[in-house]
Amino acid sequence: MKKIILAAVVACTPVAAAALSCMPHSVQAAFQQAQESEAKFLVVRGRLEFDARKLPKTNRKDQRATPEQTRIAARLKGTSLSAKGFSTPYNQDVTLSVACFGPWCASAQRGTEVLAFVELGAQGNVISINPCGGNLFGTPTPKMIRAVKTCFAGGACTSIR
Repeated sequence: MKKIILAAVVACTPVAAAALSCMPHSVQAAFQQAQESEAKFLVVRGRLEFDARKLPKTNRKDQRATPEQTRIAARLKGTSLSAKGFSTPYNQDVTLSVACFGPWCASAQRGTEVLAFVELGAQGNVISINPCGGNLFGTPTPKMIRAVKTCFAGGACTSIR
C-alpha cells in the first residue's frame, strides 16, 4: 500500500518541482566561454556590494510569476587580472544580472570575496549569473585563482572535475 501511495504522489508532482540538473561549472569553463564570446570581459577578484533584498524569489504558488531576469545595481571593488596577476585596481558600478530557470533562481552573497567575469559593454558592466553558474564565483579558492591565471597566461585551461 505504501508503494501505491508513493507512486501516486510522485505521479502528481509537477515537472517544475523536479531537480534542476546542471553541468559542472568551473572558472575554466567561464573563462573559455568569455574568450569565445564576441563580448569583452574583465576578470575581477574583489567584493561585490548590492541590495540582497532585490534578489529574485520563486513564487511557489505561481511559478510563471517568477521573473526570468532581474537586474540589480551593484558595486565591485577589487583588482582585475592582467599579465602581472590580480594587480590592477578595479572599483566600478556593475549590474548583477540574475537569471531564473523556472522555479530555480541564481543567488549571490553581498560583501563576500568573489571572482567575477565582468562583461564590458556600452550599457555598462554586467555580471551574469544563473542557477547553473554563470560569471560569478563566491569565495574563490587558491586553486580557482591559479586556474584562471593559467588560462589568462595561455596555459592549459581545462575544467577541474
